[in-house]
Amino acid sequence: MGFEQRLTELSRRRAELVARSVSQRAELGELCHVWRVPMAIVDQGVTVWRFFRVYPALLVGLGVVFAVARPRKSLKWLGRGWTLWRFFRGMAAGQRKPN
Repeated sequence: MGFEQRLTELSRRRAELVARSVSQRAELGELCHVWRVPMAIVDQGVTVWRFFRVYPALLVGLGVVFAVARPRKSLKWLGRGWTLWRFFRGMAAGQRKPN
């Protein structure tokens, strides 16, 4: 195979790879577009979480206001929160155990 043939083959192969990468980028863009809104919601949740980690007294104050304003609902949510707390603590404890 001569130099010019090899160069032509490499040029053809490069064109195929570029076309394939364009197609894959488009497909990846479509897949990521579906996740844009859910990830934005998760990002906002993380922001709220970080805020309350800095100002925990504000979270306690909001909890007290909610408990005074709606005692029955607050007990219901307290039970749910306690269940979630135990679940996540159990998950965290499970991750720390050596296999």
